[in-house]
Amino acid sequence: MKTRPVAFALAIAALAGCTMRLAQYTGYRGDGTFTPQPAPSALCRDGYTVDLGAVDLTTAGSVTRVLAGLPPIEARIGLALRRKAQPTATDGEVVAAERPAAGIELAVHDAQGRLVLARRESLTQWIALHALDDADHVFLYQRGTEAEIAVAPGFVRVERFPIGMDDSWGTAFTPRRGAHYTVHFAVEQPDTEWRDIEARLQVRAAVDCP
Repeated sequence: MKTRPVAFALAIAALAGCTMRLAQYTGYRGDGTFTPQPAPSALCRDGYTVDLGAVDLTTAGSVTRVLAGLPPIEARIGLALRRKAQPTATDGEVVAAERPAAGIELAVHDAQGRLVLARRESLTQWIALHALDDADHVFLYQRGTEAEIAVAPGFVRVERFPIGMDDSWGTAFTPRRGAHYTVHFAVEQPDTEWRDIEARLQVRAAVDCP
């Protein structure tokens, strides 16, 4: 009976050891600003944001950024949108509910020039993620396809499909430890209706709790 508390403590320690603490992470060597997102519990994995700078969705153009030394946890590449001026209540609802109609191209290559992920589509097709208490701030990203795999009568398992290099899926991928990547983002079809919205290219890894 006395071994149970010890076993429980060891299990907790093992779970904590599987999480990645990023508060003091110094391994990032790429462009932009790396900001850790602390997890609420020692059992959870920290997240992070890399801000790669502003992009203009109202004019055609492109930017190229380098990612180097990202933590080896799944991250999404996307756009953080925020209204430039102080919003009214209805302005916030518009930003949260609508998406720019700009046509974009996103491509990520590793240091050997191999394609990790690529998207070419309208931002109206991307997923909008926003906090319930901040309707004027939206993060746009893209999911991949999910397939239902029958495992038993009446039961299915949902799997991502297809999975690309470095477990890429949509605009998400899992960086290899110490790897370098080049991110190319281009606006091919501008949306001039979004002049009052600031768009920033970002890489985000969410806090994850078991």
